[in-house]
Amino acid sequence: MAIVRNGKKSAKRTEKAQELDLTIESLSHEAHGVGRHENKVVFVPGALPGEHVHVRLQKQQRHFSQAQLMTINEASEHRVEPSCPHFTRCGACQLQHLATSEQLPYKQNNLHQQLTRQLKIADIPWQEPITSQGLGYRRRARLGVRYRKQQDEIIIGFREEANKHLAAIDACPVLEPALSDLISPMQACLSDLQAKAVITQMELISSDQGPVVVLRHLKNLQKDDLNLLKGFAEQHACHLYLQGDETLDCLFPETETPLSYAVSGFDLEFQVKDFIQGNANVNQAMVDLAAQWLDLKPDETLLDLFAGIGNFSIPLASKVKSLLAVEGVGPMVERIEHNAKRHNIENISAMALNLADEELLFRLPKTDAILLDPPRTGAATLMPWLCKQKSRILYIACEPSSLVRDAQPLLDAGFRIEKITVMDMFPQTKHVESMALFVKD
Repeated sequence: MAIVRNGKKSAKRTEKAQELDLTIESLSHEAHGVGRHENKVVFVPGALPGEHVHVRLQKQQRHFSQAQLMTINEASEHRVEPSCPHFTRCGACQLQHLATSEQLPYKQNNLHQQLTRQLKIADIPWQEPITSQGLGYRRRARLGVRYRKQQDEIIIGFREEANKHLAAIDACPVLEPALSDLISPMQACLSDLQAKAVITQMELISSDQGPVVVLRHLKNLQKDDLNLLKGFAEQHACHLYLQGDETLDCLFPETETPLSYAVSGFDLEFQVKDFIQGNANVNQAMVDLAAQWLDLKPDETLLDLFAGIGNFSIPLASKVKSLLAVEGVGPMVERIEHNAKRHNIENISAMALNLADEELLFRLPKTDAILLDPPRTGAATLMPWLCKQKSRILYIACEPSSLVRDAQPLLDAGFRIEKITVMDMFPQTKHVESMALFVKD
């Protein structure tokens, strides 16, 4: 086939992509099927271990290839029909074609392989995992909003798996039902706006006060559009916020009321841009297990790093003599103090501290136990300081590679992993959350 470049024809020809049959041996960290061809790994999105598939090679690198799944000649016994009609396009979920009961073993094996290969741990002290219902669990999600001018339509959805395009959806079975039920009517409401092109993002949050919608906009909206949005919020009994570049305003209710969620019998007030765990049931189980593993005593002290709004601090404070909660975001420190005061908790101190600054870390006191729940990137800058501690350390991880990387210096410093588990915070996705207890003998 001739290719035209700058008005001239090129003699270059496009070769037909190679097709071949593969046996899928395992799943990669990205939840892609892994097969082998001519001593090279081949990644096949959508394929499952044990399957015999026909694929078309798409991209060939020196040590691996990527392929498109064409036909499943022999399906896995664990293959199921995805519950969402958008699964093949939407990039939010990667595992809906795998039975929910098999997803957590895959995730544990993912982490197990990294621990054994990189840390050379022969006997990993796995504990019972924290499980979750497979659907209807997610209480926070951010969706893209786009106006297609040519079609004169608004679409709402998550990014597609292989590109930056939005996969238009009208519902999401992974979201809590009250949140999923807002997607289609919000799409209709935004379609009626005069300035429909200025809305670029929608965030959905579940609170004990009801659903919350945060709309990201590029320009201020006029009165008629604001009234339409207010009517939507009133009709659907949800809180509605408008977020600009430097503003965040509550449009409905007119008098902003506090939002909260419950954990361990406490209601924790939060603001819409605060981080909260995405799965309420797993969060509760995680807090309970943290208390059990740390085995805190009334005369002990606890240091909670990356404390957020007090998700661990507030429930665990009653178990110790004193608790220091450290968070890098100043307003969230205020939320810890506010929530402690609301519940008459007097043994919590909260501190705003940049946990990426190694020099500042040495201001922290010695404590009997340390809990840290860092972001996906982990806590590498904390490791030199943590390695000098004698406390038992509970590490909550939302990325296996970060946990493995941060565990190495702790093991080198004389710590050992006493207990470890995986948590199914996000069923149907590739994400692997885990918790490990490190102790120094």
